Amino acid sequence: IRTKMVKVIPQHKDKLGNELAVGDAVCYPVSNTLYIGTVIKINTKMVKVQKVSKSKYPAECNKYPDDIVKLHNSDVTFYILQNQ
Repeated sequence: IRTKMVKVIPQHKDKLGNELAVGDAVCYPVSNTLYIGTVIKINTKMVKVQKVSKSKYPAECNKYPDDIVKLHNSDVTFYILQNQ
């Protein structure tokens, strides 16, 4: 008898201790710049983040949860409206 292993989604916490989930708005560093993005996938050790951008193909990158800070959705909305 074969049984399927259920894949457990890891729980990651940001720099301030907030739990991260798919769809959360976050701020993350790339080189010497901070970017705003959304969590699109949670891997076992890292979190895949997609940059908030006007581009047709926004940039994606993997970041350690300790490098990310979760934002409130109202902050992201204000950022998008400000940078149109």
